[in-house]
Amino acid sequence: MEKPLSLSPPLHIGIDGTALYGVYGGVEYSLWNLLAALRALETAHRFTVWIPQDGPTENQTATFGANWTWRRLPFRGSAKIRRIFWQQCELPRLLARHKCDLLHAPTYVAPLRAGIPVVLGVYDLIALTHPEFATPSNRRHYGVVLPRCLANATRIVVPSLAVKNDVERLVPGTDGRVDVVPLGVESSFFEAVDSSVQRAVLERYGLPSEYLLFSGNFEPKKNLVTLLRALEQLPDAPPLALVGGGRAWSGHDFESLLLGVPRAVRSRVRLIGYVRRRDMPAIFAGCRAFVFPSLAEGFCLPVAEALAAGAPVITSDAVPLPNLEQVALISSPREETALAANIRRVLSDSALEKRLRAGGRDYARQFTWQRSARQTLQIYENIGARALQTA
Repeated sequence: MEKPLSLSPPLHIGIDGTALYGVYGGVEYSLWNLLAALRALETAHRFTVWIPQDGPTENQTATFGANWTWRRLPFRGSAKIRRIFWQQCELPRLLARHKCDLLHAPTYVAPLRAGIPVVLGVYDLIALTHPEFATPSNRRHYGVVLPRCLANATRIVVPSLAVKNDVERLVPGTDGRVDVVPLGVESSFFEAVDSSVQRAVLERYGLPSEYLLFSGNFEPKKNLVTLLRALEQLPDAPPLALVGGGRAWSGHDFESLLLGVPRAVRSRVRLIGYVRRRDMPAIFAGCRAFVFPSLAEGFCLPVAEALAAGAPVITSDAVPLPNLEQVALISSPREETALAANIRRVLSDSALEKRLRAGGRDYARQFTWQRSARQTLQIYENIGARALQTA
């Protein structure tokens, strides 16, 4: 990342917040937490955030300061075609009307003709590198638009070195324009969970005293099939709790996942579904192991959150967190026997479990939203300083 050139005058930063609607997943939580951390920096810059009709409530946006303006759009976030039209055709006019100095487009897509500098956020390039893991609509949309957005952007923000390498390899001319800004983990995940709170949360979701845990959307890249096959080799393992699935792919709902799975394994799988955000630290902390054999990730917020909460983590070498092998058990995502062996190791070795719990907490402290916000703000100010120099 570039060093600040100089202190620039206050900027007016436009932000595309149209991803903020419905049941939040990793992208949505990441965007909301970044905005909250930028607010906490209390800068003199002004922000205008456009959100869908069913975006954050007025109570939520009211917590931001006077230099934050939230503009609610006349369509719902799920109206994808309408949203694409707005991004490409209407947003550039709004940026000009409100005299924005730059646009932060934090979720993959920006106007191809924004008229002002663009900071483009890209969490991964899976739609390009692994199109089989993208929905048909995203494969078509991102396959055409994403390379052009990357080519046009003033700066490109990615969460890991792996994504930076993908961008620079696949899109000519992006060398030197890509900034690695790791995602953060909310402070609540690091806080010790009181035993009475722990019991209450487990009771609320019908969880037993011992369980394995998976948290995430039900989609092909999450590789739940391999996890279920690994459980076939572990007849004495605790039950597997599946948290999430709010935006499950067609054909990857809970019942479809269990098709062909032996009855003995099916009886040990518990669908928990949506969990309140404030309950997730207790659920992570209470599990015997968090198992996440993903096939492709740009950062992997669930793994970082599990580590922060003190869960022993068993994951795959597709998770690009730096030096992760020091605090987690890792195997190839397609090898269910190796995955089963790692689960067995944690369940049978109390010293290993204790080491993973403590080491994971320490490791995860490097990922804070305050750090992400400071680095993002530096990118804004570098662009502002350059614009001032060339004016």
